[in-house]
Amino acid sequence: MSTVIAAFDAKQKLSELLNRAATGEEFVITRHGKAMARLSPPDERSNTEAARAALLALLKAQPVLNLGRISRDDAYEP
Repeated sequence: MSTVIAAFDAKQKLSELLNRAATGEEFVITRHGKAMARLSPPDERSNTEAARAALLALLKAQPVLNLGRISRDDAYEP
């Protein structure tokens, strides 16, 4: 469950909130009672790793075309 904290208080205690988020806590930052942002621990896999895995899966699913040798001009000819 997320802890709700006002933006002003979050600004004053940012270092403490970052340390607590690193240990697994999650915070919802509000402004005038409306949720504006979420501060949470990082995912186990970074977005870069997830994107790389998705790209590799996509490339493996594509068929291999045996086109023989082609020149650069042939590849870019309209």
